[in-house]
Amino acid sequence: MNKLLRSVGVTIFAVAFLSGCSSIQSTKTADINSDTTILLMPPHDFVQGGKPHPVAEGSGKQLQESIQRELNSKSNYDVVVFESNDELNYTNEISEDDAINEAIKSGAAYSLMLTLGEFRNAAPFTFRSDFVTLKSGFLIDVKTKKKVWTLKKPYILSKTNIGSHYGLIDDIAKEVAASISQ
Repeated sequence: MNKLLRSVGVTIFAVAFLSGCSSIQSTKTADINSDTTILLMPPHDFVQGGKPHPVAEGSGKQLQESIQRELNSKSNYDVVVFESNDELNYTNEISEDDAINEAIKSGAAYSLMLTLGEFRNAAPFTFRSDFVTLKSGFLIDVKTKKKVWTLKKPYILSKTNIGSHYGLIDDIAKEVAASISQ
């Protein structure tokens, strides 16, 4: 019986660990000038069942700060954070036109828009994994109004349910920054 339990435990750990190992799939249609300014719009907070969840409040802000930190450390980009307001914030969908207009106002050459999707922060010892989703993302060239970097499909990261799901937000930021700055 102990062998069976140990075998099941190892299998569950391996599945949870390996399911969290994925890489971001994105398309880059143009080179991005290395000495340029990128306006980082407020990413939409995580949702559960497509609706806002109290545990997810602040997740978009955390991603925004983490992306800024990662892009600034991996490149010569000057990443400017758009401070949310009543209309353009972490809970409303932001249009491409709004992102472009705000980038023009701030003097940025590009505008980066990210949307977080579903998440789960499972209770410990329930044998359910924690996961987070980057639902969509793109970088718009303000001059041409064309997307120069696009997330091809939702990017899902998962881990065991020990600890918080918030560490996965920093992992998303690392992947996005690496993908854009390649």
